[in-house]
Amino acid sequence: MDTWDIVVVGAGIAGVSAVRTLAEQGNGRRVLLVNGERNPPYKRTKLSKNIAKGFSPSEFQLEPAEWYEEHGITLRTGATVEEIVPADRKIRLSDGSEHRYEALILATGSEPLYPQTVRPHETDSFFVVRSELDIERLTQAARKAKQILIDGMGVLAIEVAAELRKLKKQVTLVGATPQVMPRHLNTRAGEIMEEFLTSNGVKLRFQEEILSFEPRKKGGYTVAMIRETGSYDMIVFCIGVAPRVELAKAAGLEVGLGIVVDEYLRTSDPAIYAAGDCAEHVGGHVTDLWHAAEYQGAIAARNALGLSSAFDDPAFRLKCEVFGSYFFSVDKPRMPLDHGIEERESGSRYQCFYFDEEELCGAIMVNDKDRAKEYERAVRERWNRERVIATFIED
Repeated sequence: MDTWDIVVVGAGIAGVSAVRTLAEQGNGRRVLLVNGERNPPYKRTKLSKNIAKGFSPSEFQLEPAEWYEEHGITLRTGATVEEIVPADRKIRLSDGSEHRYEALILATGSEPLYPQTVRPHETDSFFVVRSELDIERLTQAARKAKQILIDGMGVLAIEVAAELRKLKKQVTLVGATPQVMPRHLNTRAGEIMEEFLTSNGVKLRFQEEILSFEPRKKGGYTVAMIRETGSYDMIVFCIGVAPRVELAKAAGLEVGLGIVVDEYLRTSDPAIYAAGDCAEHVGGHVTDLWHAAEYQGAIAARNALGLSSAFDDPAFRLKCEVFGSYFFSVDKPRMPLDHGIEERESGSRYQCFYFDEEELCGAIMVNDKDRAKEYERAVRERWNRERVIATFIED
């Protein structure tokens, strides 16, 4: 049985960020990174942006394959963790091997959700976007499809729709919300996005719900919704994700919506940490942004090294770039009307700033891409209203 100082389970951005930090600050500690996929770790956010041209894991590697060995990281690709035994501080892999650890970092990520109308044994008949294999399967099916239904109105659904339009497919987005990207865009930015989507041939069905799927003899489905029924050759679900908690739950760790962690990303077992989409933070919230997972991976690694680094939950930006336009959001308030608001629209550019008293606490922007990082910094540093207006509006 191999013994490691630190084992990292999961090779998305949280896991890779953790091993990057361990390579920099670990002082030669023995580190194992368990990667359940068939290829070295890649940038998952590129999946939905490269459907039309084809996704290549080697093109979007998070680190070159040789980087891991060069930095003292043992990368185990194609193996999954079957069991965690906290009492013995060991894990068992799908190949039967067992490994001891001094500290364990869980970066197991999340998995796509399906609507309740889809039963577990039916999931293989539909499509999701979470892994290289998902994209491979979706792309193969799309070659023969003409009419494609996407269930969802978030950024993933929009990116998938834009890519499928590049392939000349007839695409319909359906969702229960009254606008696109309601979590991240306000009403006006949503209207601008809607204009871009419809002008590029994407059909939108707002405040609509899929009631049933009836298989057609020649393939595809007749889909019954609240207000209409349509025929589609394939259906893609982009309705959200759920933290992967099965391993942690089976190991007896505290689990809620995600794997429950404290301010240092420790789980209920002090030798085990969780980072990224799988972690449930103090207050009961789960983060779902790529840069947030990257940040958490580094925090978990420092704490696994005994460096005592608290997670301060900084603001991170979300971006969506489709049909030649750039949409940006950072910390849009849940109750926007409880804040002071500054809005400006000029030509193709739109800006909305939210203030708590006189301090900036959130921002939405369209087509000011070159200053995206500055918008994020302004929210993090809570610039005052005068500075925000002087920097972003009176320019």
